[in-house]
Amino acid sequence: MFEKLTGVEQRLFDLRALGLVLFYAYSAVLEPAPTQFHRGIYVLITYSLVFLTYRTQGRLGRVLDHLLILASIVCFGYWIANFEVINYRAGAETVLDKAIAVVGVLLGIELARRVVGNVFVVIGAVMFLYGVYGAYAPELISHAGDTFPDLCTSIFYKSDGVFGIMANVLATYIITG
Repeated sequence: MFEKLTGVEQRLFDLRALGLVLFYAYSAVLEPAPTQFHRGIYVLITYSLVFLTYRTQGRLGRVLDHLLILASIVCFGYWIANFEVINYRAGAETVLDKAIAVVGVLLGIELARRVVGNVFVVIGAVMFLYGVYGAYAPELISHAGDTFPDLCTSIFYKSDGVFGIMANVLATYIITG
């Protein structure tokens, strides 16, 4: 896949990958970085590398890929910059917090579609429908349900969501060894 990138894109890929390695080397050896930087930078770089290498066909598709990278930078940069504030106001998220969360979750779905395929998207869509319309499910598995933005907020910001266990393990133990 790397070979299919243009020369500029290959350099961008190399710079991002090198930046990730240097960040983790620095934070492992010289000065430990806070949690939000470990998880946020890992997820941000991973998303941008995936959108760079798993290409959309055509020139317009490539523009879309770069817009998705930009959206990833905005979403995950927002999470990194506002980590403490978001945690302090948990349950009282602002409209901007919810909008960032919706975009972040949709980016994750698109990322998974590119890497794993449409099966994941279908399973995820069924789970989202269950999350929103759980009150209409059979009594044995019913729940109150939630709005789509609130569900995305939980998935994006909570400790068992996008920045949860998987991102923490990968960013802390796999990369830093």
